[in-house]
Amino acid sequence: MGARWRALPFGLRFGAGLVAAIVLLSIVIPMLSPHDPLRGGPDTNVPPSAEYWFGTDHLGRDVFVRTWTAARIDIALAAVAVAVPLLVGTAVGSIIGVTRSRIVQYVGDLAIEVINAFPTLIIVIALVAAFGRGMRGILLGLFLTAWARYAKVARGRALAIREMDYLEAGRCLGYGRFRILGFHVTPNVMPITIAYAVSDFVVVFLAIAGLSFLGAGVQPPTPEWGSMLNDSRLFIINAWWPALFPGVLLSVTALGVALIAAGIGQRTSKTLVA
Repeated sequence: MGARWRALPFGLRFGAGLVAAIVLLSIVIPMLSPHDPLRGGPDTNVPPSAEYWFGTDHLGRDVFVRTWTAARIDIALAAVAVAVPLLVGTAVGSIIGVTRSRIVQYVGDLAIEVINAFPTLIIVIALVAAFGRGMRGILLGLFLTAWARYAKVARGRALAIREMDYLEAGRCLGYGRFRILGFHVTPNVMPITIAYAVSDFVVVFLAIAGLSFLGAGVQPPTPEWGSMLNDSRLFIINAWWPALFPGVLLSVTALGVALIAAGIGQRTSKTLVA
């Protein structure tokens, strides 16, 4: 196990360790901290000190515990927003890629291209306007649109392996369509879509924070990096710390995921060439 870990690209190992540390701290710190991330106090805009490591905001809330609580919320939301389209898109794309039905191929390809033609953010903003501010409209918009990108990637890979000998051997042995799809096609498609999902995680992650910064995502007083940056912007001249620490942790997390995506993409490319 150790040898296999050391064989991975350095960027992938560094990014995975960075993200794992952030996830672990986002769970442990809110549990152990004596400060409530939602409750304010009389000590407003206090700079970083021994009592308040990241200082306090304009309502007297501890920025340290709020920043790490927000990490847990942002990462969890982005993970859900990526996982659902990943699973749906991989399944749909694999079915379209291996089917012999021209009708299924035509309808599936048309649906994928039509959905991909619409800007995702426009649809998300429209759903936020329909359902009101909060994560419900954002997640629904991502679920309805993002699956098509994964389906397109999965379809291309499924078309490439459709005529391979091991699939033909399975058909000759009498394996059913669902068995071939579930045990032979999807496992060979998933590495490609997972690599795409990790890179897409960065985009979704920053989009959630950006929409929350604009007031369309997670609503105060729930700690979230984008909304924390929005809350602190009016006080940034006299109190820089409520904006600095969430912004730095947001950037570091995005960097860690980007390194993982680059490493996975590198390994996937080598595997496909081999």
